[in-house]
Amino acid sequence: MGTLRAVPRLLGLDASKWARVGPDSLWSAIVLVATASFVMALNRFGGLIVDTPRSFLRLVLVGVWGWIGLAIAIWLVVRGTRAVQGDQAAAGPPPSLQVNVAAVGLAHTPVLALGIVIFVAAGLLEVLGPGFVAAIFVFGFWFPAGLIAATAHVNRMAPVRAAVVVAVPYLIWMSIIGRHLLDRIQHLL
Repeated sequence: MGTLRAVPRLLGLDASKWARVGPDSLWSAIVLVATASFVMALNRFGGLIVDTPRSFLRLVLVGVWGWIGLAIAIWLVVRGTRAVQGDQAAAGPPPSLQVNVAAVGLAHTPVLALGIVIFVAAGLLEVLGPGFVAAIFVFGFWFPAGLIAATAHVNRMAPVRAAVVVAVPYLIWMSIIGRHLLDRIQHLL
């Protein structure tokens, strides 16, 4: 039974992680997303960074701009649903855009973990397969669950409502950024 309680904490899905998120967390989120994007681009280009720095930098920036776009989209949906439902007074004022951007950035931990798995499995060990399994787990469960947990806690809403809020921006993010990333690294999965 103790293991079942440890899994959400290990994956960063418990409320204690998100309770610490505030405006000062933005720098941590920037470092996390930039590192995740850097590792994914490093997986794609490896030593070719010297020959193709523009392509490498472009892939890093796709990850960073995707994070900002996803965070803004989630924040706009949260604000829109609050305005439509008229529950501004009951839940208090909505958190700032900065806090939401930081929370979505910190929810990118699974993407960094995926980049490390791909780097070790496909890059160092030259074994294909673990990256594919990790990608399914990350993009099918861990990353969206982290986004839902972050959105629910930061915006003081029920997890079911947060799942509805995150669903459309996440699907759009997956169809644009996720597809672009998959096109670049699918040979490593």
